[in-house]
Amino acid sequence: MINFIDNIINNNLIEAKAIIFDTLTKIAKVKILENKEDIIDSMFVIDEAYKNNVNIIRQGRILKIKRRVRRNSKGKIVVQRNVRRSALKGYRIKGNSLQRIPATERLMKSRLLKRSWKTTRRAKLRRTLLKRKITMRRRLSMGLK
Repeated sequence: MINFIDNIINNNLIEAKAIIFDTLTKIAKVKILENKEDIIDSMFVIDEAYKNNVNIIRQGRILKIKRRVRRNSKGKIVVQRNVRRSALKGYRIKGNSLQRIPATERLMKSRLLKRSWKTTRRAKLRRTLLKRKITMRRRLSMGLK
């Protein structure tokens, strides 16, 4: 700072200008390093649910789930590997890209769900929660989170 003032007093404006630009670049470098984590977080949005789970990888607008424990049509326990899902609500994966689910299809699905919830869904939910608890216990024993 003292060099800058001396250069202005002695009429060395070119050297004073160089000193100003050097200090500005140093300040900019410090600010960029401080805000680096905020910039990365704003570029790659990671939900809290996926942040802690090692099993789910977010690749842009697609979730890649490494392993899932499921039952097939015959009731046998199967481990699904590398399942791809849409990370955006209202979109599905068709082929290799995301496609928006049509409004009519969403409305039909919601109406069917409302109708089925009255009779069968509530009872099935109890059974599903019980099975989920057993599955989570089994996954833990297999070494999956």
